[in-house]
Amino acid sequence: MKKAFYIGLIAGGILGIAVALSMDILLGKSLGGGWSEAVAHDLNSLFKTSLSQTNIIVIAGVAVVVGIIGAFGAIVGGIFSVMIARLFAMLTKEK
Repeated sequence: MKKAFYIGLIAGGILGIAVALSMDILLGKSLGGGWSEAVAHDLNSLFKTSLSQTNIIVIAGVAVVVGIIGAFGAIVGGIFSVMIARLFAMLTKEK
């Protein structure tokens, strides 16, 4: 089960990051802005500053947000792959 968990962990993390970045690329302009604009807006309203979207703090914030999404995807992928591995182990068990 460890092998299945690690495979799911890696696959889920990659898919989580891919989805987060593709949302930014594909939907960023049509919905009014991407991750960098959202992080800049939140930081500006929280700390009463005027940070641009290309500021290093905003870029680090985007990296943290995408990292959190990737970590959540990795955990879900690991759990799901263990569930699938146990299902197949039960189905192929001989009596």
